[in-house]
Amino acid sequence: MSLSIPRQAVYYVKKVSEGRNVSNVQVVSPCEKQGQTFVTAFEPLSSNVTVHNSLEQLSTIRNADVLIFNNALSKIVNNADLLTDFLKNATNASAIGGIVIIREDLKNVADKRQVARLTDYFDVFRTNDSDGNNTGLDLYTVDQIENSTYVEQNFLDFIFVFRKKVFAPSTDATVTFRDFLDKTQYTSTGIDAYEWMFGVNFISPGGYNENLKIIKKFGDLKPGQTMLDIGVGIGGGARQVADEFGVHVHGIDLSSNMLAIALERLHEQKDSRVKYSITDALVYQFEENSFDYVFSRDCIQHIPDTEKLFSRIYKTLKPGGKVLITMYGKGYGEQSDKFKTYVAQRAYFLKNLKEIGEIAEKTGFINIETENMTPRFKEILLEERSHLEQNEEEFLSKFQARERDSLKSGWTDKLGYIEKDNHNWNFFLAQKPFP
Repeated sequence: MSLSIPRQAVYYVKKVSEGRNVSNVQVVSPCEKQGQTFVTAFEPLSSNVTVHNSLEQLSTIRNADVLIFNNALSKIVNNADLLTDFLKNATNASAIGGIVIIREDLKNVADKRQVARLTDYFDVFRTNDSDGNNTGLDLYTVDQIENSTYVEQNFLDFIFVFRKKVFAPSTDATVTFRDFLDKTQYTSTGIDAYEWMFGVNFISPGGYNENLKIIKKFGDLKPGQTMLDIGVGIGGGARQVADEFGVHVHGIDLSSNMLAIALERLHEQKDSRVKYSITDALVYQFEENSFDYVFSRDCIQHIPDTEKLFSRIYKTLKPGGKVLITMYGKGYGEQSDKFKTYVAQRAYFLKNLKEIGEIAEKTGFINIETENMTPRFKEILLEERSHLEQNEEEFLSKFQARERDSLKSGWTDKLGYIEKDNHNWNFFLAQKPFP
């Protein structure tokens, strides 16, 4: 086993530990030889690393600062009861604030979108510890194993990174915001219906052609340059940028349902210029000055703290780098009660174009361009609604009447919000200055 795999794990430990002592490292690896590579990788941290060869030994571990599972779940990934037992034992084995890393190669599982199911299992699990605390695993990221991607062209080898946390007791139907997204707007069926409306590989207004037109507003993109795509969805935009311009794209999204589709298709296409992470843009610690471009299509309305997001984008851009965002925004008309309900149901945090410009200027961006693209949004909505009406029989051969009715009413409602200047579609482009 390549040392780059355990060193990738150590990289996340350094990112997430924030200076916390990581002296007690426990590794569960059915392959003893692979387990020993983690001992070598952790030497620079002066950690005490103990390697176990079976999950049966997990119940004996307590207060681990770092707990790593290396391809240890293959026999239980399809068994909900065994997964629940595993999560309870793994949570109890970790210290509060401890880091839990699960590396699992899913290339041979029957369901190539298994990563979504596992992410949901791990993300929402809660158990009471011996002190009565409601504990669980707080998601940092689900990334691809770099060595597998580049050496083996295996894009379904994953590293899940969590931190054990005490959570407030909750009876909410959705435990985390990621869980909310996947159980409401971005269910598997909902995503498929959106893709039917927008076009293959896209779930944003106008599909492939509109996205390409927007991407070209960056200017002269060059092969080998790097881009961060926030809210990459099912991955069409990321693969488009790689195909059209040769740019290397890191696409992130909090919806595991959407990224499971993107990852499955990436595994089929074998394009190592593209990689994906299931993560929160406000949590993931990107390297500073590392991207030539940051791009986001119709995603950031889901992010509550726009100022924090812009600050993080600014830091991760190289000097001279550009950010381009399209987003749902609020207009300047008096908001109807129906629009307010729509915004609340979607958990949107809408800004108007003036507010976006002010935040960008405050952050330090220069050459700021903003545009109200709502007239084009209206055209696209009318085109897409007409597409549904004219191809209703085809749609109903794939989906239920309730999906048709939901899309029709949703598109009609948006057109109504536009007429009252409640709902805008906004464009933002800016640059990070050189020192």
